[in-house]
Amino acid sequence: MYKFIKYFLIVWIILFFFIPIVLQLQSEESTGPNDYARITDVNYKAELVDEPGEGGKVVITETLTYDVHAASKNNLFWELWRDLPEDYVDGLKIDYQVNYVKQLNEDGTETVYTESPKLYWLDSDYTSEAYGPGKWYHSVGPYDEDLRRYECVFFYVNGLYRDEVTFEIQYEMHNAALRYDDVSELYLSMYSEDTIKYLESFKGEILIPQKDMPREGNYLAHTYGTNSHTFDYTESDTKNPGYHTFSFHLDKEDLQFKNYNQYLEFSLLAFHEDRHIFTEYAPLNYYSYDDYLEEALEAIEEYDQLPIEAKNNKKILLFGSIIISVLIFIFIINRDKKIRKKQNLYQPSTNIKYFRDIPSDLDPYFAATLVFCKHHHKVDVGDSYSALLLNLVRKGYIELQRIDESKDWVTNNILLKVLYDPSFNQSETMVSAIIQSSDASATPTSLNSLSPDIKSNLGPTSIPQTSNQSTPSTQTTIPIANQPTQVTVSTVNQPTQIIERYNINGKKLEKLSPNEESYFNLIAKHTSGNSISMKEFQKKVSSDYDNTDTFVTSIENSIVNIGISQGYFQKADYCSIKKHTNSLAKTYIILSLLILIVGNFVISCTRLDFAYGALFILGFVLMISSLILKRSANKYILLTQFGEEEYMKWRALYNFLNSETLMKERTVIELPLWEEYLVYATAFGISNKVIKALELRCPDVTNSSILNNSYYRSKSFRTSGHSFRTSAYRASSISKSSRYSSSSYYGGGGRGGGGGGGGH
Repeated sequence: MYKFIKYFLIVWIILFFFIPIVLQLQSEESTGPNDYARITDVNYKAELVDEPGEGGKVVITETLTYDVHAASKNNLFWELWRDLPEDYVDGLKIDYQVNYVKQLNEDGTETVYTESPKLYWLDSDYTSEAYGPGKWYHSVGPYDEDLRRYECVFFYVNGLYRDEVTFEIQYEMHNAALRYDDVSELYLSMYSEDTIKYLESFKGEILIPQKDMPREGNYLAHTYGTNSHTFDYTESDTKNPGYHTFSFHLDKEDLQFKNYNQYLEFSLLAFHEDRHIFTEYAPLNYYSYDDYLEEALEAIEEYDQLPIEAKNNKKILLFGSIIISVLIFIFIINRDKKIRKKQNLYQPSTNIKYFRDIPSDLDPYFAATLVFCKHHHKVDVGDSYSALLLNLVRKGYIELQRIDESKDWVTNNILLKVLYDPSFNQSETMVSAIIQSSDASATPTSLNSLSPDIKSNLGPTSIPQTSNQSTPSTQTTIPIANQPTQVTVSTVNQPTQIIERYNINGKKLEKLSPNEESYFNLIAKHTSGNSISMKEFQKKVSSDYDNTDTFVTSIENSIVNIGISQGYFQKADYCSIKKHTNSLAKTYIILSLLILIVGNFVISCTRLDFAYGALFILGFVLMISSLILKRSANKYILLTQFGEEEYMKWRALYNFLNSETLMKERTVIELPLWEEYLVYATAFGISNKVIKALELRCPDVTNSSILNNSYYRSKSFRTSGHSFRTSAYRASSISKSSRYSSSSYYGGGGRGGGGGGGGH
């Protein structure tokens, strides 16, 4: 739950802080936010010229205001420019000729710039007497034949820091008006792309000589650009005597642009009887004798339909996201129903918050597996190994000692001492059973009274036990290993019993779990004289690949060896549905992040904008669905009814050990229970909680060899389990890899081949 809340907050932070920053950075010019020269105000005037030898030309006069913001006084602006978009249209090149450049000073005077013979490249060009400021240069470009739209005019200024300067420039645009068989078109691309991003005011006039102006009904004017898609204009025959004037005035509110409409353009179509009125002297193009009017009108109509289509598409996307969101919820609900119908998902009979006793003598590793089976937390195998070792100490099978009492508990100063000899313990108990007489009160004789052959070759058997109940006499046959001889003993009232274990100190031992048995056998295998140093033990474990792999595999098979055989889980892959559900939840959260961040960013750059929040709806529905799946996944654990009851108890014990209740309660807890608390808390990875409670609430720890030993309560002890895990897993992986890669081949030696010398 916490992780999903964290994801949710991260998404909102990214959406409302990161994306605006990215958009702002994208909108800055390449020179950066603190170093720029922007065109903020434009007064644009274009006059159509259709004269012999100059047909299709437009003379454009612009007044430009630049806001110059140099980042440092040591790095001033020495040049400004105005892009002149060149292109080829129907085989005719749209190019330019610059007539003049002059600076309009604040005092009303003008500074006329002169043309420079070269484009400035070196720093010395900007400050030299021969070139220097006060000049302009028309760069016709492109310098690479694959590039286009590179033409521009440069103004070389006298080092600007943070100033507003105004220039008036005049240039001629050639082939702006094109002639076709049934129509003429004047198309002016006034400003576009980066040059318009910071415009605060744009005034424009397009002047058509009265003699070249089509009559009413024989022309169509149209504007393009801005967030409004088009912008308003007025027409007048008196504003500029001798001209028909198209005028417009856009302020900062009008000059709003998205990526898809970063342009200010104007077109004028003349048709019918006046179809060639302003292109009488225009040069021929590839399609001069083709009909173009219908195509031009369709293009204008298609352009005008774009906002309507975008609005419809936004509605479709919104309704589609709502429908998909509903389907996602339906899918989640039906999926849950199908799983519950197909699987037996049991529930515990009672809910327990805290459980203060040890529910059963359960293997520590498996206990941790059970406790965390419904939660995201994974079992720490290193902690489990520490818990297994501690439980072997608690049960009296092994003992840890310091090799040198004057030194600390470190790996090379710890001695593992085995306190239980299985072969001696088994033989002693079996012989006691064999020599019992039919009199239940008879005292067994010593092992030494048997013959050496029988004593050394006893095989495993069931041990008779006396009983006060009267039952028929039975005969027990004891096989002698590797011998044809058998010993038959008649017994009365003697049902079968499992052999009891005692360590070398005479302590009666508790039964070991399968994992504890495996761990103990691994220790016993590597001991010499019933003891081995911890350092040497880990060294042998890391090099004994096969036996270590057998041990690791046994631990990994706890679900089968304990969980299935003892009836906790319904099947070995008990969390397969949970894993699949969590995987689906992870897919949903990834999709939601992609939709909320990438999806919204992409559509925000198109006419869809944010589509009325369509992707926000879908993204958050996916995120909520992911949360629902994540929560429900924990319920899809295939426990049996017995397993559910035991899970509830063990989880409640975990809650008890992990809470402050253990320290606050005043109930007297006996030392053996404290010892088991420490074992299981170590397996759960919360031993520090029990250790802290021990120090406050258990003053008689000196009576327990485990609780009184500071090593078992230290971080070093838990670390030793992680060190052992590393050694064991390394050896196990080497064993597996060598097993998979080994194979046998014919040839290359052995029986084939031949050659060699000889003689007799």
